[in-house]
Amino acid sequence: MRKAFAWAAAMAVSCLLVQTAAEAQWTWTPQTGRWVNVKQLPKETPELQVEYARSLMLQGDYKKAIRETEKFEDYYGDTDYADDNQFLRGEIRLAMGDNLSAAKEFQQVVSNYPESDLFDDVIAKQYEIGDLFYDKGQENLQKRFWRPWKKRPLRRAIDVYAMVIDNQPFTAAAAEAQYKVGLCHFTLEEYTESAYEYRRVIEDYAGSDWVDEASYGLAVCYHKASLPPAYDQAPSLLAIDAVDDFKARFPQDSRVAELEGVRAEMVNRVAEQRLMTAKFYEKRRKFDAAAIYYEVVVDQFPGTPAATEAEAWLTANGHSKRYKAS
Repeated sequence: MRKAFAWAAAMAVSCLLVQTAAEAQWTWTPQTGRWVNVKQLPKETPELQVEYARSLMLQGDYKKAIRETEKFEDYYGDTDYADDNQFLRGEIRLAMGDNLSAAKEFQQVVSNYPESDLFDDVIAKQYEIGDLFYDKGQENLQKRFWRPWKKRPLRRAIDVYAMVIDNQPFTAAAAEAQYKVGLCHFTLEEYTESAYEYRRVIEDYAGSDWVDEASYGLAVCYHKASLPPAYDQAPSLLAIDAVDDFKARFPQDSRVAELEGVRAEMVNRVAEQRLMTAKFYEKRRKFDAAAIYYEVVVDQFPGTPAATEAEAWLTANGHSKRYKAS
């Protein structure tokens, strides 16, 4: 009996303590006409609330820091510090290593607060995130083992650089981001997409510091996309044009010699394709058509092995006067 009484007394005291603690968390506010949980209240001013959340971030308590930025939105969302709070959310996500979410949080500063003086800081942070993704993608590609997500960081880098371009179109910052989009596609061996992005740098940002890199990259992309002589030689012709354009724009660039080698390879490849066409007509005994293509090889691709072979055929078949006159 005594044990039962003692147990009941203990439970009563426990319930009283819980009730007292619960009541201590709630305060009646005449201003709102309702009970308010004291623990859920923000700091006294918007600035203090932002700085409190920042202090939690610096302490490494990221989850609580995010909750405090959400509390800011509930109580101070229409104040002058709203953009600072949104920017801080991006910084917290970045500190957590959630880089894509961080980029999206920073983007909300631009979208929701277009007059914010944090605009340049947002661009800088997004550049930083894009570079982090690019470096991670490069690191992944160096690993020998295959993983389905190896290329994911480069895809995300493209998305983040695209944010920079959209935020500051036709500026120096956008020119660099545009080039880096092309570089990501090139690293992914997506040469058609890369060439398109490099062309945008050359055409949309003609006065930027990235035109030389984009022009060089364009020539390399077309070279990488070129096919053996038996296939369509459009990429090879584009590569030749791109090399000629680079040499005309940047004749003193140290990479000209390298690209001249690329050009010679592409010229030989196109010449070989034209020679194959001539032989096709020859096999079908359509000698006039064959002669036309042999002459094309001699006239348009002098100095190539294909031209030497074409000239020999023309001479042996009595077409020497015709092709020399042309």
